[in-house]
Amino acid sequence: MDYNINELFGYNKDYLTRTYNFLESQRIRNAEKLPSRWRSLNIVLKVSCEHEDYVVKKMSNGQDNNEIERVKLMRRTYPAITPPLFLVEGNDCYTMGYIEGKSFFNLSRNERAEKIAIAGKMLKHAYFGDGFAENVVMHDISEKVREGFERYREKRKQYFNEKELRLQEKDFERFREVPDQLSHNDLNAANLIYNHDIKIIDPSEEGYNDIARDIGRYCASCFFNNYDCFGNDKQHSIEIARAFLESFDETTLKRAKYYVGESFLAFLGFNTETTDKEVLKQLSVNMLTRDDEITNIMEESL
Repeated sequence: MDYNINELFGYNKDYLTRTYNFLESQRIRNAEKLPSRWRSLNIVLKVSCEHEDYVVKKMSNGQDNNEIERVKLMRRTYPAITPPLFLVEGNDCYTMGYIEGKSFFNLSRNERAEKIAIAGKMLKHAYFGDGFAENVVMHDISEKVREGFERYREKRKQYFNEKELRLQEKDFERFREVPDQLSHNDLNAANLIYNHDIKIIDPSEEGYNDIARDIGRYCASCFFNNYDCFGNDKQHSIEIARAFLESFDETTLKRAKYYVGESFLAFLGFNTETTDKEVLKQLSVNMLTRDDEITNIMEESL
């Protein structure tokens, strides 16, 4: 079958010699570009070889390329939910196993709540499985969380008046003792793949370790994208969020609630499909300032 891997990469093969040599040793049959939903400058290839398929990711120039270190750590720490890593070349290109499956966006309406419930259970098992309680070390991330909130609020200040989104120091107290455990840091609706189980891809080195960050971000991303992209179905979107969150303990959910609100605040900076920004504003304000369960706040905010 014809393919032009040089053209797909946009580089001469001499630039990524080890990557080309590895793929050619596996007897390439075909190569195609895969879409990158929110980072269009990255080059992501699916390379089909004689016995196995691979994904090669070449990150865009100027991007923070510490992602590769996070990929390595995630693979060592959570091998059951991360794809195998075959090759790293330089600080901006890596080759991993291709996972045949669907992201949240590709699931049918009837699959979404069922599949996301499975994701919650499998993430709980991976993150809080055997040995977690014995090995965990606590760390204080309250200042990092507060600084992150201040940055997001400054970027989105055009949507708020002075009093609408003012958090007090007490709002960050829950982050003074947090398990220092490796987290994905960018777990959104496109970065978890459903097949017979789940796999998580494209982690970020940005920020700090908090498992609740992954839980909150994934919940917010699936909830809002289901509402925004699939017909503004309020009850179905809340059902999806509830199905995911039911696997996690109360302490983790209290921290996750902040990250859900932080995600809504971040979403204000991006285009939406059908939802007015006023809805996102209300979701972010209520989630960050009200003391209630996550799904209750979602229901009253839409």
